[in-house]
Amino acid sequence: MANLIAQRKQNTEEILQGRFIRRVLTDVSKDMDQAQRAKMSGFNSNFWNNRSFTVTDSVLEYKHLKQHRYVDMRTRATKDGTKKKKKSHPIHNRIIMGHYNEIIKHLKYGFTDAVKLTLTKNA
Repeated sequence: MANLIAQRKQNTEEILQGRFIRRVLTDVSKDMDQAQRAKMSGFNSNFWNNRSFTVTDSVLEYKHLKQHRYVDMRTRATKDGTKKKKKSHPIHNRIIMGHYNEIIKHLKYGFTDAVKLTLTKNA
């Protein structure tokens, strides 16, 4: 009987952890999207709309075109091999890595008893 109660407590804890992780990843993905949209406010082409954030269980997936990744760079190599200076737009690395650190901080320190209580009330 005691083993069954301990097992149920452990299952409850795992369910709450899963909800917490999903909530953190969803919140951070919305923040990342808003931060990127704010930096891309002057970009008018539909080329920049090919981005998406997907949160499943414990995975945050960010899909974008390969070309979006290189907009942060100040120099770009041309087809003939020379380097050309361009204006950089910090819409990828700075935003993604800044929010990556936020995810780590929230997951490491944010799963407190108060959060567990709120997650059980919202169930």
